[in-house]
Amino acid sequence: MAGDLDAGLQRVKAELSAYYLLTYRAPHAEDGTFHDVQVRVKRAGVRLRARKGFWAPSPDDALRAALLARANEPPKPARPLEPMRHASPLIRPWVGLARGENGKTRVTIVWEPAAQVPGDRDRRIASRVVLTALASDGATLFEGPLLPTGPGVVEDGGSPPMRAVFDAAPGRLRLRMSIQNVAAQILDSDVRDLAVSDFQRDVGIGTPAVLRARNARELRLLGGDGAVPVAARDFSRAEHLLIRFPVYGPTGAAPSLSARLLNRMGAPMRDLTVLPALVPGGENQIDLPLAGLASGEY
Repeated sequence: MAGDLDAGLQRVKAELSAYYLLTYRAPHAEDGTFHDVQVRVKRAGVRLRARKGFWAPSPDDALRAALLARANEPPKPARPLEPMRHASPLIRPWVGLARGENGKTRVTIVWEPAAQVPGDRDRRIASRVVLTALASDGATLFEGPLLPTGPGVVEDGGSPPMRAVFDAAPGRLRLRMSIQNVAAQILDSDVRDLAVSDFQRDVGIGTPAVLRARNARELRLLGGDGAVPVAARDFSRAEHLLIRFPVYGPTGAAPSLSARLLNRMGAPMRDLTVLPALVPGGENQIDLPLAGLASGEY
């Protein structure tokens, strides 16, 4: 018995000494019949073993196989639901738009904690937000933490930053902000949509950025390039405002500018001096001290 097994194994070894896999495309249609296949070799003394042929699948067989393959496909991952739009009462964001590169729009985002209302029992105070900016196709344009801005704030390149700056194509933009306290605990979320304007037209004006200073030292700090705009729009009469904005004209020419201070009813009160930008497309500036204005809305 052992000899027969050894002889059989030797025969199997000899027959498997050379193995070839031949593939070809049969010209036969899916007719469900058997088709002969003949394989020959020119080398003498070679024992050849090959299949006698194959069964072509019928149309019913092909349909059945396709249905089984589809039924056995793994389920597609469920697309996460988009969070609903929600404006958080804990923060006040500001979004600035200006002309970017390659036909895109430069987007700048800053935020501040919302002012405390007397009598409000909500003691939650936002210390930072984690911002995610998504394009209309779902591409992530910005993702990361942001610290709050404020009066006389100058960004020194530290981490995390106080403003997010990125380019986006004109269209819709979704902003998601996870609001955290000083212990990195999530307090609330803010989800809103933004319409990104196209600044490639002949004439356009970017979003005015407001910088605030409470004293002479902060006013000197705001003269640098790292000055960060504020989101607040309530100021005291002791403050000094700098309002900066870009203006775009045809073929890069700088258009003429004028500015007026309006009262609550929209009536003009006086003309404001506009310091022109040093280069086309740069920032123009309005210097506005508030000491000479009565309390009110302007």
